[in-house]
Amino acid sequence: MDKKTFKEWLDVSLADLAAAHNVELTRKLRRFHKSFYEQTIVTLRDKFQADEAFIYHPVPLTYMPLAMHATRFHCEAPDAASCEGVTALTVPNPAVAEWQQRTGIVPFASSHLGAARVRVIRSYPADSTIMMTSVTYHWHTEPGLPDVLLRGHHDDPEVIAAAVEALDDFARTLRLPGTAH
Repeated sequence: MDKKTFKEWLDVSLADLAAAHNVELTRKLRRFHKSFYEQTIVTLRDKFQADEAFIYHPVPLTYMPLAMHATRFHCEAPDAASCEGVTALTVPNPAVAEWQQRTGIVPFASSHLGAARVRVIRSYPADSTIMMTSVTYHWHTEPGLPDVLLRGHHDDPEVIAAAVEALDDFARTLRLPGTAH
């Protein structure tokens, strides 16, 4: 969207969020969110090449926002575990001590996208002071249809932990153009 439309959307969204969370929307808070969203849009477009992006609004304005992004890719492997790049979600990062990394994988049910579904939650240190937590949903589809990855990460593991049930509900409703079901 163009900058004018983005600014109008952000003003309305932040005002609605502030009212929903009963928080005063100060100039400093508005500037913080404007800067965050503008940087996030550039990152999602250039680094992640996201097909769709979503801001998870139940996180209070006074916390870092949680941005989720969906990407489609083709994987003709017979199972999700064999998809190139997807295995990286569960393999420990060799640059980080193994005891500092946590990974949880659970099957995930959704009626809209594919037959093989999984949710991966992973925590790891981003640097000496920040612990990052990512949540990834992967739908593995039949040959010829694109797989879908929905990802988000946050620097406060408690935000993901507190929101995971609602994130599951959100992920279950996800429908992207050009996907199965």
